Amino acid sequence: MWRRAIGLLTCALPLWASLAAQYGPLERVVYPDDLRDDLAIMRQTLEQAHPDPYRYRVKTELDMLFDAIAASMDTPMTAEGFIRAGLPVLKAIGDAGTNLEPPLGVQDLYAHTVPLIPITVRVIGGRLYLDEELKGFRSLPTACEVVRVNGRPAAEILALLRGAQVPEGADTTLLDRRIERNFPAMYHRHVEAGNKFEVDYRTTDGTRGTQDVFAMTMDEMRQVYKPKGIDLQAWRMEELPDIRCAWLTLSSFEEADLAAQRINPERFLNSVMGALRKSGATSLVIDVRGAHGQDPGMAEQVFGLIAQRTYRVLQSMSIRSGRVPDSYRYAVPAPEFFASVDGMYMPEANGRRVLKAEDPRLKPLKPLEKAFGGKVYVLCDGMTTGAAAAFVMLAKRTGRARTVGEETGSNASSFCGGRTIEVTLPHTGCVLRVPLTRFVPEGSPEGAANRGEMPSYAVPQRAVDLAHGKDSVRDALLRLIEEMQ
Repeated sequence: MWRRAIGLLTCALPLWASLAAQYGPLERVVYPDDLRDDLAIMRQTLEQAHPDPYRYRVKTELDMLFDAIAASMDTPMTAEGFIRAGLPVLKAIGDAGTNLEPPLGVQDLYAHTVPLIPITVRVIGGRLYLDEELKGFRSLPTACEVVRVNGRPAAEILALLRGAQVPEGADTTLLDRRIERNFPAMYHRHVEAGNKFEVDYRTTDGTRGTQDVFAMTMDEMRQVYKPKGIDLQAWRMEELPDIRCAWLTLSSFEEADLAAQRINPERFLNSVMGALRKSGATSLVIDVRGAHGQDPGMAEQVFGLIAQRTYRVLQSMSIRSGRVPDSYRYAVPAPEFFASVDGMYMPEANGRRVLKAEDPRLKPLKPLEKAFGGKVYVLCDGMTTGAAAAFVMLAKRTGRARTVGEETGSNASSFCGGRTIEVTLPHTGCVLRVPLTRFVPEGSPEGAANRGEMPSYAVPQRAVDLAHGKDSVRDALLRLIEEMQ
């Protein structure tokens, strides 16, 4: 009997292998024991490496949540299913910089071969508006409101896309800006897959209509879609002599981005100071909408352009324990981070290690003699995060600038960032990214502790301006500056 069973099993193995080979990265399923094993590795990494995992929920609550998710994993799941199952834990932690992403093979499919809806959107006042069509020709009215897609109301679509992301505390501005940046893939992942999309729309004059839009791969979109305008440098300045103003755009605080464009921050900022003196500008706008950066030192460097008194960006930095986590064998190596811990941080206390007070990153800096002394306005939005958000906080809290736009995407009381640990879970292939450092900005926020830094003046983009290709925030600020001349 047992020989017959072994024979049947031997015959079945090639069949199982053949069936498994038919499934690509999107369809491949992982069985419950392996799912629970990956969940345990995820739990282990967050407990041992995340610098502030219990900010909004105590450990016992997160433990119960992990246990409940593990108990629910009783059927096979795809990698995307595993991400949906684990999302409640990441939401409970409330750190938008901690992400669980699809396997690299799945990410590659989304980036090249999966058919997606070929449009981008703007989220304004809780509604969806067409931003760009990515198919090389126009079939929808410019800046029309997207009312429904395949019969699904826009409000429901927006709720699904917001709900599929990890928020920064109670801040939702970052969620909406992420939707704008990656709508096609997000729609496919979290709303529906399809080859045709029936879009119900409303034009700016109230006319209703319906248009079929056919799916395209990202590779196909890149072949036919030509972005408006030209590629611009991440850091650039525009002089506006009629109102004695200069507009400085800093779209990234990431050193690698700047290095790729051969921008030396110190040299660039020195040239800006020289240009401002020469032009006689009395107002300076620093536009950091959409900017991100890992190192708060970049915020310190940019603030030096406008500083008028002694300043510092951070009042404190901390990490979890500095010990190499048990999941490190699945991680991208970060030896320089773990090797430097003992020399820089105090011994562990209350679940974290605090940076030594004498560290240069916590020392106040004196202003530069040639720093700009006129009026300063800083533009920010929900995608202003990390070092760029730290700059916004410093500019506002020192009283050096008035901030304009919307709530920043990084928490105003403290946020996590800096070096990350990247763990590839062995069974699902999902990639867990966890920041290793908690930053506490200098000064105190005006708003709630679970929100981003609030602007001095809240100025949203207006749908009516979108139809004419206008930047509502820029236009409003320039009018203000002109009126104050």
